[in-house]
Amino acid sequence: MKTENIKQYNDQFMEYYERYHNDIFRFCMIKTSDRSRSLEITQETFMRFWKYIISGKDIKQERPLLYRIANNLIIDSYRKKKAILVENFSLGKYENNISIDYSEKQENILDGERIINILNELPDLNREIITLRFINDFSISEIAKTVKLDNKTVSVYLHRGIKQLRKLVKKYER
Repeated sequence: MKTENIKQYNDQFMEYYERYHNDIFRFCMIKTSDRSRSLEITQETFMRFWKYIISGKDIKQERPLLYRIANNLIIDSYRKKKAILVENFSLGKYENNISIDYSEKQENILDGERIINILNELPDLNREIITLRFINDFSISEIAKTVKLDNKTVSVYLHRGIKQLRKLVKKYER
């Protein structure tokens, strides 16, 4: 590989890293609720993306590719560490960190946890599509490329997912 190619690949990689690393980390945090695992998965996502870049393959849309890599790594991590996650959750690891403080920040944290819990009640594909659309600000076509479905199917899943989400929110508000 020539030095000028490496420079070009490095520049391209750094541009994508600077543009998307926060979004990928946030995506991982929502899916795993574990900061250290999210950091590891984000790092591995970009390492695999780097290998993809230096392979010389043409990248038409880098954002869906990065999210697909991250999502696959998250799925792999669940398969490897499922027992640990269930154990942490059953021990109440997440609730123990909540202090009795009624400030606005605390309320936002609780609302965020409540929304994540409600999102987790949705079927996996609906949750992923809603997360990509409203948290990661993906377009319908970017979501379609990420989850490997056509645009119309993604729109239907999004519509049905939002409808289910509204029902769940109403249930929790009672």
